[in-house]
Amino acid sequence: MDISSKQREKIINELMYNKLEITFPDNDEATITEDNIASESMTLKQAVCDESTLKFGGCIASEFNIDLINTMDRTFTHALVGKWISVKLTQTFPSGDYLLPSATLYPSADLFPGETIVSKEFWIFSGIIDSAEINKSDNNMRNVVAYDVMSKLFEWDATNRLYGIWKSYPDGYKIGDLFVICLNHNGHMVITLSDSHYLNSSIAVGTTVRDFKTMNKSWLENSDKISYGEILKNTCEMIGLFGVIKPDSGKGVFTLKALTATEETYNFYEEFHAEEFTSTGYTEIDVSIGGEDRNAKIMNFEPNHIPDGAISKVYDMTDNVIAWQENDGTSGATVHRLHDLFNGTPGKRIYDCEYTPCTATLDGRLWREAGDRIQIRVNKTDVNGDYLYDEDGEIMYELVNTIILSRTITGIQALTDKIEAKGIE
Repeated sequence: MDISSKQREKIINELMYNKLEITFPDNDEATITEDNIASESMTLKQAVCDESTLKFGGCIASEFNIDLINTMDRTFTHALVGKWISVKLTQTFPSGDYLLPSATLYPSADLFPGETIVSKEFWIFSGIIDSAEINKSDNNMRNVVAYDVMSKLFEWDATNRLYGIWKSYPDGYKIGDLFVICLNHNGHMVITLSDSHYLNSSIAVGTTVRDFKTMNKSWLENSDKISYGEILKNTCEMIGLFGVIKPDSGKGVFTLKALTATEETYNFYEEFHAEEFTSTGYTEIDVSIGGEDRNAKIMNFEPNHIPDGAISKVYDMTDNVIAWQENDGTSGATVHRLHDLFNGTPGKRIYDCEYTPCTATLDGRLWREAGDRIQIRVNKTDVNGDYLYDEDGEIMYELVNTIILSRTITGIQALTDKIEAKGIE
């Protein structure tokens, strides 16, 4: 999220207060403010990968959970179910810009001794209310659970739609166009697709797909059905990306996200556990290539340079079939553009993804997103748990490099962020 380094520092060290608001993009309810929100009751779960090890694709729905309290002027009912909401959390902090001395200035909502006060808004969730149950011990409290639209995409069957695509395009359908198909359920756009250079890449534009892991007997080998969410997940997996719903003041935007290279350091934590090994990135990619008149065969791609010490680890996509392409006159069959996942324009998207598997409870930083790389400063201790000191008397530490593959943010005023990055050696 867009936030300056100065604002980040102020929020981390000098945050004054947070304000949570639940808005309704369809204007079918008035905004819910802190007057009707139970203190510290918010839970927000987000993830790009919850597998036992890193796997691209993702397309996991975010979950928002909150307790609402009835008041004299507002009562909540089960009618909340099915309504769109967008959740905004505003953080207020000293700006860092000092005021000139004045006898008339004093602490207020807008002034702080010597400094002006500013706020930063974060849209943290956009989705649909799934349930609004009365609290069994307090009839004036209602627990609301909402999921972003990704959950609906996994409910909506796309079997016949996909059959129509394969029937009309027997040589395969462009990977990039599949994203648009998935988000245009029943002829109308379910959620906005953000402008993304990934959809204009040579892989998305110049490569087509013929078969998916889940297929239908009417045109292929078995009778399994497939949802729009599964199509999205498989398509993201093929180009080494994740699919997420980015919240905004409306109903959210579908966004393609790579593992970002940016890092931010956390200097303190409540709980921390890390493995003693680093989960290595992929060093090869296997993909099944075929077509209507050609039997599928497995092709292997390797990066020009494998990171030092990397253990051979194959990113296996052989359950999906990429269709044969015509010769493009420059670099052979365009299917070879999959090689770009290692060496071309997308660069090190797949193989440069080493991280330390860990779980940690950190301070809640709303500008950090699932899929971001972070560092955690961990103090070194001896076998008794006592700190180790260097020759200058400073506590010794190490930086653990990891990725926010899944997270759970809890609280409102006291935000905490439990992150997890599973992985195997």
